[in-house]
Amino acid sequence: MSVRFVYLIALAGVLGCASGRTESGAIKLPRTANYLAGEEIIAQHANEGTAYDAIARLRPNWLATKGIATQGPEYPVVYVDGQQFGPPESLRNIQAYHVSDIRYYDITQAGARFGIRGGTGGVIEVRIRTK
Repeated sequence: MSVRFVYLIALAGVLGCASGRTESGAIKLPRTANYLAGEEIIAQHANEGTAYDAIARLRPNWLATKGIATQGPEYPVVYVDGQQFGPPESLRNIQAYHVSDIRYYDITQAGARFGIRGGTGGVIEVRIRTK
């Protein structure tokens, strides 16, 4: 056997063990720090409450204050489908099962995408399911 053949067998074994399924056979979704897919909300059974509840459970650091400005602590600004929606508490008005996905932008990313409207606490952008 050549070394190349042994390497390929070992690689196939590693890839076979690293499937995207959990022990129960469900597909495991990749988790990223700044993105929350609607499928992950459903898979984690966080679709029973509001969007605020889902974020508080699955990405709580998005709701944390990001420093202190001259007028008090800075929280992220919420945008829904591209329109400014309000402070993080406004997420309590959106049912989690309506959410397609949610993305968090830190202050730098928010400034690049939303300009001065992004605020100094970042942005939580929510997209609503269309069907």
